[in-house]
Amino acid sequence: MSLVFNMVGGGGGGIKLASISITTPPAKTTYTAGETFDPAGMVVEATYSNGAKAVATGYSYIPSTALTDDTTAVTIQYTEGGVTKTAEQAITVVHRLNSIAITTQPSKTTYEYGDTFSSSGMAVTATYSDGATANVTGYTTSPSTLNKVGEQTVTVSYTERGVTKTTTLSVTVKRKSIATVPSQRGTLTYTGSAQSPQWNNYDSSKMTLGGVTSGTNAGSYNATFTPTANYRWSDGTTTGKQVVWKIGKAAGSLSISPTSMTLDMDNKTKTITVTRAGDGAITASSSNTAAATVSVSGNTVTVTGKESGSATITVSVAAGTNYTAPSSKKCDVTVQFLPAVLPPLNNCTWAQIREISDTGQAANYWAVGDKKTITINGNIGSTTFSSLSMDVFILGFNHNSAKEGGNRIHFLIGMNGTKIVGLFDSKYGPDNGWNSGTTGNFVMNTRNTNFDGWNGSYMRNTLLGNSNAPTSPLANSYMAALPSDLRAVMKSVTKYSDNTGGSGNATSYVTATTDYLFLLSEFEVQGTHSYANSAEQTYQLQYDYFKSGNSKIAYKYNATGTAVLWWLRSVYSGNTFYFCRVANDGSAYYNIANYSLGLVPGFVV
Repeated sequence: MSLVFNMVGGGGGGIKLASISITTPPAKTTYTAGETFDPAGMVVEATYSNGAKAVATGYSYIPSTALTDDTTAVTIQYTEGGVTKTAEQAITVVHRLNSIAITTQPSKTTYEYGDTFSSSGMAVTATYSDGATANVTGYTTSPSTLNKVGEQTVTVSYTERGVTKTTTLSVTVKRKSIATVPSQRGTLTYTGSAQSPQWNNYDSSKMTLGGVTSGTNAGSYNATFTPTANYRWSDGTTTGKQVVWKIGKAAGSLSISPTSMTLDMDNKTKTITVTRAGDGAITASSSNTAAATVSVSGNTVTVTGKESGSATITVSVAAGTNYTAPSSKKCDVTVQFLPAVLPPLNNCTWAQIREISDTGQAANYWAVGDKKTITINGNIGSTTFSSLSMDVFILGFNHNSAKEGGNRIHFLIGMNGTKIVGLFDSKYGPDNGWNSGTTGNFVMNTRNTNFDGWNGSYMRNTLLGNSNAPTSPLANSYMAALPSDLRAVMKSVTKYSDNTGGSGNATSYVTATTDYLFLLSEFEVQGTHSYANSAEQTYQLQYDYFKSGNSKIAYKYNATGTAVLWWLRSVYSGNTFYFCRVANDGSAYYNIANYSLGLVPGFVV
């Protein structure tokens, strides 16, 4: 095909244009259909009738419009002096991309929000200007991320030789599935302040949080999670889901005051103050309602005595709004309701005597000198006493209580009729030529010394048995020979004595011991100092029985017409060998520590 476009250049003359030729082709010789010829870089040379040559300008070319698929050359035309000459420039015209179409849909056309579009399986066919078609690759798709729920258009673009064509397809985009409904992370415990939970699987870009999201009190709360516009639950629903979260109860606490009490005729009721965390219900119970009953009002438990006895009050607190139930607490209650009148001392049991003693009211029922019969049975040292009946009598009530302890009745062993009597053994000094005694005899020490005084003496620790408690007495001791019902109620007493020994009246020598059976001191009997450490009387008082002028003479337990010398616990301060004793006439004196003398011990209930 040849198109002519005339342009006239140059001038006439005698010399005529003979021909033109293209000496240098244009820079571009390959075109896409629809482009126009570009002569840039092309050189056209004119040849004249005289053989001369010259570069021709002002030429024209045909076609000068858009090149078509069937164009193979462009005609260059030059006119000079009324003479027109032509030359051809060969070119190549490649067909032009006219359109693209999706001839096979992609394998996947349904997606979830946020998925990436996949062209897998899709076929794109290009159609060209010459009617040719071809399946093409290298196309692009947009958008790559599908972010519009519903029908979303995907644009397919393909570029070839600078020509870009597009087509579209529609895909279905569903809400993105949320696999797991959020749940509470960790635990919360009541603190008294507002708290909010942490959440597992919560993403604020995918869901909104509503409902109750903060709480103070222990308990269960309902939060609501609702998918946002582009999300759904795994079951396909889009409505809010309710999630339970909790604040746990804090550990409960309970304290009571007091934890023990005594009810008596002056105080028939007392109260227990209850301190607890929270609002749990307070309850109380008595282990012995015959002795004491309870009632609860607010934080106060009232204990009411009914009759003498004991009870344990158990105070409990239930779980409340914000606290768990704490462990129960106990209050030990002793009820001491004293009768108006008691039988004579000898007709009372030792348990009854102890009960009255515990109230500190014993002097309102009995008198100094009152007696009660006991039976001594067993070995004391190496001497056996078989069912020996003997009275014990009251020396005083709450004697020297500031130093020796209150609520105590002091007794002395023993009495026969109206006479103080003492036990003695086969080594008793006046009957045995004052021969020294040894282990098992009624001696202060088994050797002639008062070293370590009363505290370290054989008499105190072994013969009387103070190395053991009354309920588990030392074998072959005076304590073990006493009746078990008496031993069951005996109280300890603090006694002050010279516990150093030797000679002298140093105050530092006088210290305390805790005793159950004890010998009296010189001052407790005589009320004055003669041979003992003079510092002892600073800590001691004379017993009321002797202070009242009663006889200090003791007699043999089995021969009440014969006086007996009886040991005292005071060391003789003049040397290292002697302890004090009471003489046959009731006066103060002393003897060598390993002589055997009479035993007249005391005890308290």
